[in-house]
Amino acid sequence: MKKYKIASRTCLLNDKHSLETLESVARTRKPVIISMGMGGNKKRIMKIFSKNKITFCYCISEYPAPFKKINWKEAIKYDGFSDHSIGIVAPFLFALLKKERDAKRLIIEKHIKLRNSKGPDASTSMTTELLNELISKIRAIEKFSIKKC
Repeated sequence: MKKYKIASRTCLLNDKHSLETLESVARTRKPVIISMGMGGNKKRIMKIFSKNKITFCYCISEYPAPFKKINWKEAIKYDGFSDHSIGIVAPFLFALLKKERDAKRLIIEKHIKLRNSKGPDASTSMTTELLNELISKIRAIEKFSIKKC
């Protein structure tokens, strides 16, 4: 495991195992991606992961997340986007907005399903084909420079 992803519900520290989980991951000193969709005490989380590289992700914790609920002014303050919306428009727009701001880092987290998946979040997960399309479009954004126009 190169990186760990922490769900936003874990950051609330309401579950009896949440703190234990966070501290266990922190001890690895590996990078962590943290979804902040449900909130949580960001300062406490930063203290727990003081020796890890942290990427906080903007998130709407609804399945599916309505596109109109995304607060883009808030979202672009984050280095990551944990997306639960349908399709690739929201993560593509996030990548475009971050590129416009000369972001050095960008993480998109999206639920993926294999063909014929029946899991609990399969209805709101993207296919691997759609993932390939999203990656292709984001790679094109990375190569694009407004200064060249």
